[in-house]
Amino acid sequence: MDGQLTGYEQSLIGKTVEGRVEAVFRWGVIVDLGLSRVGLIDALYIDDGDKYEVGERVNCRLALFDEAKNKFILWSPGKIPIAVRLALKIDL
Repeated sequence: MDGQLTGYEQSLIGKTVEGRVEAVFRWGVIVDLGLSRVGLIDALYIDDGDKYEVGERVNCRLALFDEAKNKFILWSPGKIPIAVRLALKIDL
């Protein structure tokens, strides 16, 4: 991750960010965060009842930067894995 992200982008990891849905696929949702890379909400963290539409504003937790995908990985606030919530003491 060294050199790939700005200090500001690194400071956002673990925080809730707002973005705009750019595209919706069966494998996930691409979100424009206004940063150097887009974000991805993986289908694993999307329930059948969740609806995302292009242009919609969304709030997500910026979980990490995936170097292989060259994307920020996002979690919907209510969909953070329990092990992560406990380890990081995240309140929903």
